[in-house]
Amino acid sequence: MSKKFWTSEKLLGLSALFVSLLTLMVFVYQTNLIRKQQYRSVYPHLSITNFYSGSVDYQFVLKNDGVGPALIQSVDISDLEGNSYKSISKYLHSKLSIKDSVWVYNSDLSEGRLIPANEEIILFGLFNEEQTMARKLPPNTISGAIKLRSILNNDSLKVSITYSSIYDESWTISNDSDVPVKN
Repeated sequence: MSKKFWTSEKLLGLSALFVSLLTLMVFVYQTNLIRKQQYRSVYPHLSITNFYSGSVDYQFVLKNDGVGPALIQSVDISDLEGNSYKSISKYLHSKLSIKDSVWVYNSDLSEGRLIPANEEIILFGLFNEEQTMARKLPPNTISGAIKLRSILNNDSLKVSITYSSIYDESWTISNDSDVPVKN
């Protein structure tokens, strides 16, 4: 009598191999899901926004709407004429003259700055009436606020901020885009 090719030991061995391969595939799939969850659990999302437009409380703000910190890698500021600026404040001061009488406070961005989740940085804001009186300055006006907003939001200003998450994923946001672009 000839021996059977498919013996119970071979079937049991092939079944064990098949189950092992399925287990490996499930393990790899779960590992990928866990990795995606980890990356998304620290996802920073920067946006450049105007607050209180058309009022004397106008603010030009960089905000991290994400769930993780954003590490600034680079900040590029330029205009249509090809001039490059070290900061947004230098750009603004080149466009404002003393006769404009717009009294502002500002924060500059630099490489290596960390912006925590749900944090905002007021890049520019107008002094309120109490602050201008304390500094013995005339109060800001609606026309001054409109002038500041028009300078910061015209097509000649190009602000591009490249930032990363703690996992070194990198994005770039600009003032003419609502959504960060992944690098």
